Amino acid sequence: MFSDLTGRRAVATDAARRAGEHLKFLYADRGALVVEQKGLNDFVSRADREAEAIIKTCLGEAFPDDGFIGEETGQSGASRARVVWVVDPLDGTTNFLKGTHNWCVSIGLVVDDTIVGGVIYDPLRDEIFEGFESQGTRVNGRAVEVSSVADPGNGIIALGYNARIGAARFAGDTQALLATGLNFRQLGAGALMLAYVAAGRIDAYFERHMWPWDAVAGLALIKEAGGLQADYPAGPDILAGSGVLAANPALYPLLKDVLGGGPDPWMVEA
Repeated sequence: MFSDLTGRRAVATDAARRAGEHLKFLYADRGALVVEQKGLNDFVSRADREAEAIIKTCLGEAFPDDGFIGEETGQSGASRARVVWVVDPLDGTTNFLKGTHNWCVSIGLVVDDTIVGGVIYDPLRDEIFEGFESQGTRVNGRAVEVSSVADPGNGIIALGYNARIGAARFAGDTQALLATGLNFRQLGAGALMLAYVAAGRIDAYFERHMWPWDAVAGLALIKEAGGLQADYPAGPDILAGSGVLAANPALYPLLKDVLGGGPDPWMVEA
């Protein structure tokens, strides 16, 4: 196990809170933000950029030799560093801009190409989710675990959708999952939905392609909370992203079978 996870957890938690408080301030006057469009239903404003700058500064001052991958600023030193932070300063930007309360700050940690930790902060509900290797997962300091639901007829799966997946593929996946008896939720913030799986509020999460800044922190939380997940990324390049399937141990085998049997079929087709 990497020796300084406790110190990094403390700094990451502080960074997430600092960024989250700044986002809350901007959220109160979000109509004044200038919004740019990066792609189909993919938006960015100064809220994203300023939150990422806060996080990058906090982490960089404490751990100057660590690498950094951010949704807005890209990578800094990640290719040569053993320890890499993977950050989405504002997951759920569209929700944020529209006044829908499902958005969060996501900070993941990778050591030697292995996901070892994550912090997700929901500023509006003041909930901080922390999960680091061999330390378990906590919400506001309270230990949590994935759910124990075994009957899909009593289960809820959260689904992620983006334009890279395609409507037909998403519809087919949804139909196959509903046929098992599962109900589903779609909150528009993948990192937050992964955090809810770790806390046992949702039983599983599936998305055919997630960027690492959306996925890494939540997957760390789920692993430490006792969940199972497909390898992430499925290929050698974390920057390429990958499909994500994570669930409690009782439902994971069924979902893996229903959705294709392994990570390769979940990759987005070229």
